[in-house]
Amino acid sequence: MEFLPVEILEKIFKNLRYSDLKQASAVCRLWYDVYQRSAFMSKMVLHFKKELTPASIGLFLQSECLYQNIRFTSIPFYDVQKSKRNLCRKDIIYEDECFIQHLRQLMMKFKDALQMLSLCKCHLERGRFLELVQMVPGLKVLDIEECIFAGEECGKTLHLPQLKKFNFKYPEDEIQRFESGHVYCNLSQNQSCLVKLKVQLFLNEMFEDPDSDLWDQLKAVTQMVKRHKKTMKSFKVDSFNEVALKKLIHEDDELQLEKVVFGELKLRKNDQIFYDFLAKQRKIKKLEIAIDSSLDLNNDQYLKAICDNLESLEQFYLDISRNSDSGLEYLKKLQKLKNLVLTKNRNTVSLTPQCFNHIYMPNLKSLGIYYKELPQPAVEQIPLSFPNLMALNLSECEKAVTDCTVQLIFIALPALESLDLSKCKQITERAFLGPVRISNLTKLKDLVLEKCDGVTDLSLEAFDNPGLKSISLAMCNRITNRGWRMLCLKCPNLTWLNASQCRNFDDESARIVATMLTELEILNLFRNGALTDEAVFSIVENCRYLEDLCLTKCRGVKMKKQEYFDDKMYRVNKDCLKKRARKVSQR
Repeated sequence: MEFLPVEILEKIFKNLRYSDLKQASAVCRLWYDVYQRSAFMSKMVLHFKKELTPASIGLFLQSECLYQNIRFTSIPFYDVQKSKRNLCRKDIIYEDECFIQHLRQLMMKFKDALQMLSLCKCHLERGRFLELVQMVPGLKVLDIEECIFAGEECGKTLHLPQLKKFNFKYPEDEIQRFESGHVYCNLSQNQSCLVKLKVQLFLNEMFEDPDSDLWDQLKAVTQMVKRHKKTMKSFKVDSFNEVALKKLIHEDDELQLEKVVFGELKLRKNDQIFYDFLAKQRKIKKLEIAIDSSLDLNNDQYLKAICDNLESLEQFYLDISRNSDSGLEYLKKLQKLKNLVLTKNRNTVSLTPQCFNHIYMPNLKSLGIYYKELPQPAVEQIPLSFPNLMALNLSECEKAVTDCTVQLIFIALPALESLDLSKCKQITERAFLGPVRISNLTKLKDLVLEKCDGVTDLSLEAFDNPGLKSISLAMCNRITNRGWRMLCLKCPNLTWLNASQCRNFDDESARIVATMLTELEILNLFRNGALTDEAVFSIVENCRYLEDLCLTKCRGVKMKKQEYFDDKMYRVNKDCLKKRARKVSQR
């Protein structure tokens, strides 16, 4: 069996049941690769949008490919126009039986393979939602984002024993938030081992009534946290105040978290709650926080409390909207910090050009700054304050990033592996054609230059980086076929390319990329109107390792989905598997 060609193995595997297929995949590495990456198993996200119909579902029912990830977006699972609500708040739901029947068949087909289910902006009847989810007992990831639920509460408990990650986001309408939180109650008794919990809690002074529906939802989330506190390492809550913080975490002595995300922590009455929380949760390694306090002119005292208590912090995302230069000096206490992101959403306190002068953090490996008003001298200080950076993101630092700044980065940070200069519109060709070239960054693997009008064909001719694996040139409209050819020639090992919304990217550009970058795994061509079906044929014919191809809003591409998917999923990764088979036979 180990000497059989990949094509023969696939034919044998297609005749096995899914349970036997999984056991067969554990025999050897080659069989596992055939099982994971051949035509009947795909890790790609199967994305259904609002035009989903019984006919389009039928195409996937006929296909031999099984998908592990499915996402539904903006799909009305019931007829929104015909459905009504009477004065007693009882919904009368009208469903298309043909559509529901095909949907059941689709879920039944993928139920053994499906690991991630995502529902975004869908209209769902409560009972139907529970039915669909219960059909996939092996589900590991469940995402529910801005879905509108209708119908009577059935009071059932979701049984998903293998669920690891749960993400819930309320719809924008405030009334619909009341009626969407029942998902918390359905999951509160679920017997699983959650590792990641990401939820929203809308609690403020208006809804502090202990008998309100929102407090019932809070109790359900509290129960979920307590039930999974021994396994849960990640916890994210958006938009809640100190009352929710106290009720959810402060009263639980056993809960020890490693990752905490506060979307917007509003401290208005008793700041001591936040300080007590930091004193208890000293094991936190990842923290994302945006503090809105009306009690102080700035948030330096909160930053000081974080740096004093969380000595194990390794990743820190901080909204610096109300921090001063002196407050940033507390960051020096975080000796284990490896990843730091500074962002500013409001214009309350401005940083000065000397904001990084008194900071020295040699252990920091990754720095991201999203701050339009950051002065140029502050950016020039970065290599001195953070000398061992491996990843630098200066996205949106329009005023601070110039040609001179880029040249300084090339000289002072030669160990960079990732560089993001998105939306830095002051950059011109001189940034890349100066005395020090980008080739000085010998370890560079990822480069992002989105919305950089200064990137031209001449710029790409200077990109002599054989080690570069990923590059994003979205919305760089001055690049022609000459530039694409030079990029492929100078960076032959690219596996990820984003050429979305590039005005001059046409069929010839696609042919150049496909024939010269045959190792591509991800290619984004979003909203390139000059592309036609010819470009798709070139890409599918040459890029045998391609896993993700985005042709969304490419109006010139008329190829039907079935024709594209059948061709691509049948042949993708075949060369890789054949090489693996040859190595096994040689042993």
